[in-house]
Amino acid sequence: MTRSKFGAETKNVKHFLVVLAIMALLLTVSAAMMPGHVNADANDIVSKNIGSYSGYRASIFIYKGQYKCFCLEAHNGDPSGTDPLGEEIYNNSNIAKALYYGQYGAEPWDGFGGDEAKGVVITSLTLSDLYGNAKNYDTVPGVKEFKAFLESKPMPPSEITRFTKKSLKTTWDAKRKVQVTEDNEIKGSEGQKLSFNLPKGVKAVKKDGNVLTGKVTLSAGEIFHLEAEPGVTGIYNTGEIGKNFKYQPIVVKTVRNKQDIGTLKIVEDKTAVTQFQATWLRFNGVRISKQDITNKKELPGAKMRVIDAESGILVDEWTSTDTPHIISNLVNGRKYILSELVAPKGFRISREQIEFVAGQKDHVVMFNTPEKKPKLPKTGDDNSLSVPITVLTASVASVLAAVYMRRRVQK
Repeated sequence: MTRSKFGAETKNVKHFLVVLAIMALLLTVSAAMMPGHVNADANDIVSKNIGSYSGYRASIFIYKGQYKCFCLEAHNGDPSGTDPLGEEIYNNSNIAKALYYGQYGAEPWDGFGGDEAKGVVITSLTLSDLYGNAKNYDTVPGVKEFKAFLESKPMPPSEITRFTKKSLKTTWDAKRKVQVTEDNEIKGSEGQKLSFNLPKGVKAVKKDGNVLTGKVTLSAGEIFHLEAEPGVTGIYNTGEIGKNFKYQPIVVKTVRNKQDIGTLKIVEDKTAVTQFQATWLRFNGVRISKQDITNKKELPGAKMRVIDAESGILVDEWTSTDTPHIISNLVNGRKYILSELVAPKGFRISREQIEFVAGQKDHVVMFNTPEKKPKLPKTGDDNSLSVPITVLTASVASVLAAVYMRRRVQK
């Protein structure tokens, strides 16, 4: 019993050792599959090797699991696995440019030639020089050239490039006969531009008076409005052309003797006005008739005009014919006044001022009354000889009276 018991215990120990060996193997495999320098801290910095260039190892650092960071102090130790002391927005134009035009930036330098390792090394060493205000790495191929390239480039956008107004109101300029929107302005960092296409019949007018048509490009800070010919209707929309994000250079501070690292953070603003629209006016036409009130027929020869009721500005002037006169492109809902300047021959001038609203009537009529004709003699009467006969009779009577008086005196 005792022996049997000892044998059973030995067998149990062997099974236990086998289980331990399997567990150890599983732990080894799991550890091998985990990325290096990862711990439970969400702010952990993880190094990633890209390759090498000109004798330098090309490494970047993944921060918070998403940001690709470059070393800013190449002479210090690798910060992988350390807890950062904090991060800050680094308002330095040279650092911002190096990140924006560097490897992984929004507009990377063509000099990298598509070589990722080369781009990482040149960007990292350039940043280290700029961060430390030094020129320690100018001898590395490409670093000096990249710095010269950065000097020629503008600052990356540090503000949202946008419009101040999303919807523009439109009014009618009666004097110039043109639709005019209210002003709009482009906001953003100095040097930033926005471009949009204007349709035929529409132009952009800048605050300084310059007129632009077709593809329009405007810079941040410029104020402008749109103008459209009469007859242009509907809604004009630029589409999404603004940028609802900006770039912030971020420096992640690390412990003493470890490299600080930097990245370019994209900050989005979903409320930014990245497009605008203008609602154009509606237009109507009208037929205007000058008619004889006695027979309602068109009456040629009258000089007519229509003015804008609000401004008093002349809209159209014409002489009537035997067909109605047509005026196009009257602003819908706007009031106009029709009047007569000269009446047709044989008719009295109309003193009427006819008001009408475009869009409410498509035919406006003004009547004329014929002038009164002089009364004519009755048929058969002929008074053409009455005056001469009367004169002759009086003359004869005068002569006879004179002869009679002379004879009487002689007797």
